[in-house]
Amino acid sequence: MHIIVLLTPYKRNYFYKRTKDWIKFKFLADEDFVICGYIIKEKGITSIILGQYKGRELIYKGHVTLGVRYKDLSICETLPSSPFAHTPPGNENAVWLKPKLVCVVEFMPNEKGMLRQPVFKGFRDDKDPLDCQVDTP
Repeated sequence: MHIIVLLTPYKRNYFYKRTKDWIKFKFLADEDFVICGYIIKEKGITSIILGQYKGRELIYKGHVTLGVRYKDLSICETLPSSPFAHTPPGNENAVWLKPKLVCVVEFMPNEKGMLRQPVFKGFRDDKDPLDCQVDTP
């Protein structure tokens, strides 16, 4: 996790006490993902299932719930089964979509490569799904 902590200069700073003089910024990254399906949760909340390509194979990357509306996904073309080679655990009740839509997701990067605190930022109609490739270090 990348966090920057700033202290207000010219004031007395207590390292053992949190005051308003401490300012914390989180480093957030954004990346493009292919929308592969969705799950409708309790109270009408929708969670999008995300993937990226590794070559021509679609790889599961995680979910995003914050900022998603069911209305945007209900018009998409569905699939009878998962577009992934192996259905990720916990997605047995998912509605699978043809991997044609690309979206931008903002998240906190971490060493495990998972999406931490992801937020859906919007759709991208200017990018082909095959261009959403897994970043290899």
